[in-house]
Amino acid sequence: MKKFLSIILLTSILFSSLPLTACNPNSTGDKEDEVTLNIIDDSYRNWYEIFVYSFYDTNNDGIGDLNGVTEKLDYIQEMGFNGIWLMPIHPSPTYHKYDVTDYYAIHPDYGTLDDFKNLVVEAHKRGIRIIIDLVVNHTSNSHPWFTEACSYIRKNGEPGGEYGDFYNFRSTDNNAYHKVTGTQYSYEGQFWSGMPDLNLNSESVRAEIKKIMSFWLTDCDVDGFRLDAVTSFFTGNLQGNIDFLSWLNTEAKKIKPSAYIVGEAWVGDDYTINRYYESGCDSFFLFTGSQAGGSIAMAVKQCNGKAVGELFVNLQETYGDAILAPFLGNHDTMRPGSFMPGIENVKMAAGVLSMMNGGTFVYYGEEIGMISKGGNNSDPAKRIAMKWEAKNIYEGCCYLPPENTPVDETSYYYPSVTEQMADENSIINYYKEAMELRNRFPEIARGTVKYYPEGQNNYICVITKEYQGEKITIVFNMDTFEQTVSLDNDMLGYTELVGSLLASGGEISFNESGELIMPPQSIAIFK
Repeated sequence: MKKFLSIILLTSILFSSLPLTACNPNSTGDKEDEVTLNIIDDSYRNWYEIFVYSFYDTNNDGIGDLNGVTEKLDYIQEMGFNGIWLMPIHPSPTYHKYDVTDYYAIHPDYGTLDDFKNLVVEAHKRGIRIIIDLVVNHTSNSHPWFTEACSYIRKNGEPGGEYGDFYNFRSTDNNAYHKVTGTQYSYEGQFWSGMPDLNLNSESVRAEIKKIMSFWLTDCDVDGFRLDAVTSFFTGNLQGNIDFLSWLNTEAKKIKPSAYIVGEAWVGDDYTINRYYESGCDSFFLFTGSQAGGSIAMAVKQCNGKAVGELFVNLQETYGDAILAPFLGNHDTMRPGSFMPGIENVKMAAGVLSMMNGGTFVYYGEEIGMISKGGNNSDPAKRIAMKWEAKNIYEGCCYLPPENTPVDETSYYYPSVTEQMADENSIINYYKEAMELRNRFPEIARGTVKYYPEGQNNYICVITKEYQGEKITIVFNMDTFEQTVSLDNDMLGYTELVGSLLASGGEISFNESGELIMPPQSIAIFK
């Protein structure tokens, strides 16, 4: 039996610039694997979502800061991420900061504007792009626009003045409208009273949004925006949301043509998410693939290779050449470490995600299997401190948890970053190899998919991806047992095994009949 580092396939191996030593999925770091990365400077990136509050603290106040993100850029780059999405960084009365009081400033807990600009410069030196949350559905009820608008109503008995049309005021109320105290007027606040909705039909509001985007794209050189709550811009009005997004995207691209715009269209069907692409925005998060009941997790838990193949094809047929934004979890959802049963399934979900088209998004801590504290579904429980070291109290630890959600050793099911880095079979090293494969083979994120179910059982998925004349074959064994796979080289056109992901360990090999022997929950890439 020929092992995977020296295997000769059914046909003669053709010349390849990538050495077979690059196939090692479990590098310990003692000797650098010889790999050739092929990172294209476009929006198909490996994105890493960071909640600054809980990431890394450099001034020992217990709260993460922007300098902490800068300090960890080498780690982020080493993990294979080449894009960062920062959750809101602006002044705000809440820990999560999705209710902004000043769109042109940095929350003092996080540092200064100079700290932010330095982060962007240092990230760009490493080929890492930075996008920030742009929250324009609503502001804080402490924002000067809102407080002055309400003051005018109290003084004059009706909306008016400089900010009178910035919000949606009316003389009647319902569950989505809240009283302006001391008046007969109410204001729209779809989320809660502390987040008054902006009137996005207002030309004055749109002019402010253009100024805000110009400030961050030009003065601060950010690379784009994540748009919060796009389905709530005009609640219940899909076309209104699309039209506003079209305007915003157009204006952003006028300022910086390369700006990447990704929206949070939290809906449960691909048809509706795809409608949002009519706006011209680059990406929308693929909520149908995320969370415990999403297509990725279900395929892994059901050991269903057929579901993986059909998923890839159906996404291609639905979204065409759109830049997908698949993810497993984020700051609003349970973490994969919480909803995927066991370390092998945690890894395999990451493996399927990493083979998907588009730009993948990974929430900080997913790479070490962080869980939502105690299985709790509250937002603060999903946003606890990154586990860098074995002990909770140490240099850099964010020891002031959000909303008084205390953490201890039981809050982290899997070991810390430092501990996992030393374990070649850890979740973090699996993620690292998965992101590296995406950086080596542009076909993974950008390729046209073909699915080959013929001759395979439901545990196995065989697909090809072709991009700019280059083609790879990806084979998934979703089963928790070893599987034997027959591959038709004439049809698939591969010449050698160039990469693998092994959730359960083992080795990929061939038998004397040329059949591929795949360990449980493994992925193989041929070229």
